[in-house]
Amino acid sequence: ISSIPLHRSRPSQWQVEVVHLPYGCGIMFGIIGNKKPVSSSCFEITCFSWGDDNDVWVAGSLHQKYLGSWDGWKAGDKGIFAYSPSCATLFLRLLREGDVREFYIDNNNLPDGAFVHLNFYYGTTVRFSRAV
Repeated sequence: ISSIPLHRSRPSQWQVEVVHLPYGCGIMFGIIGNKKPVSSSCFEITCFSWGDDNDVWVAGSLHQKYLGSWDGWKAGDKGIFAYSPSCATLFLRLLREGDVREFYIDNNNLPDGAFVHLNFYYGTTVRFSRAV
């Protein structure tokens, strides 16, 4: 799902909760500038997302444990995202089992206009909510 537009001039916030994540299923959440990528969305140059395992996708390139201790999504995780177009930064506050961790991705390569990027496989259940 990559069709939820974000504000072009003011910060946007949204939340994703991982309800059920089958073993071995890929998952990634973040933003993307092209809502209809030609190939896999993770390789899209406008993709900035946190994925499974240690995967962080920055401008279509894989970085493992990018800027810290990212170790992937787990069932029960809640991710609170904030995107600020003026400072070209995507923030993630991860809530996991009473612990709070924060991450960020600088995304200067993002073209004007961004979309919420939710990518997960069949059998995975997530809850999405958008704050305005």
